[in-house]
Amino acid sequence: MNITILGGGSWGTALAVHLARKGHILKVWEFNKEQAEEMQTKRFCKLLPEAILSENIFTSSNLEDVFIGSELVFLVVPSDHVEETMEKAKHFIKNQPVIICSKGFGKDNRLLSDIVREKVSGPIYCLYGPTHAEEVCQGMFSGIVLAGANGKEQLKKEFESLEFKVELSDDLVGVQVSAALKNIIAIFLGILDGLKLGDNAKAYFIVKGLEEIRQVGLALGGREETFHGLAGLGDIIVTGLSKHSRNRHVGEEVGKGIPLNEVLGEMKMVAEGVITIRNAIKFKEKLKLELPLTTKLYQILFDNLNPKEIINHRLT
Repeated sequence: MNITILGGGSWGTALAVHLARKGHILKVWEFNKEQAEEMQTKRFCKLLPEAILSENIFTSSNLEDVFIGSELVFLVVPSDHVEETMEKAKHFIKNQPVIICSKGFGKDNRLLSDIVREKVSGPIYCLYGPTHAEEVCQGMFSGIVLAGANGKEQLKKEFESLEFKVELSDDLVGVQVSAALKNIIAIFLGILDGLKLGDNAKAYFIVKGLEEIRQVGLALGGREETFHGLAGLGDIIVTGLSKHSRNRHVGEEVGKGIPLNEVLGEMKMVAEGVITIRNAIKFKEKLKLELPLTTKLYQILFDNLNPKEIINHRLT
């Protein structure tokens, strides 16, 4: 299969490496021309040094180049760039399926699937789950969820391997809410690490965080089972506890007392949870939900609340 990947960051690169091992032809669009050229000529991605780019992976900063012969499109850009990217790409997308891998919300708290649906006429899916790029690109065991309507069974056959398990879901809303909001919980768990509050505290806040994700997801039309599966609880665990997690790293540094702007200024990649926390507060107000954990994190990040106050609040 000839596959287009929009986004040459760590996850887009990891997907390309995995799919290349399956025998597919990958064309990766990376908006940064210098990075695209480095990936193409040196077969190397500086954001994912563990990855080796095989010869059936082509990278370019020219959109038209990566759509030649395209049969399937993966959207893997940061969430705040989804709308502008799709506006540019829609001229090259005919009826081929689009698989959303970006995690977050669009303007006015819109689901990314709704934004993409306005731009293309073909089927839309989401691919989310506890899958760090650093491990997937090395062929380490992982499990992920492909959500959407008809046709996902055939796509599963194209993606799945012994080391890369794909589960299927019809819940486009639930997987998107889980994928976005779990980054918030990861920042919160990172703060606990920065404060050296231990594993018991993390277990407590994982449970409380999952409940807040569930409340938002159900209010928007998601399904109960999604939040307790790989795309829900599974993604919270891997993003909130792993050394690979950018969002957990942000929280840990903030927990140590380092200002948020300084933490973000030193990072090479985007920590989506910092953007998504503002969306979560809007959902809280619009849907008339309590969300005390989310509220507390917002106050720590943006209202200069002392991170030590994280446990001095009733969350039940």
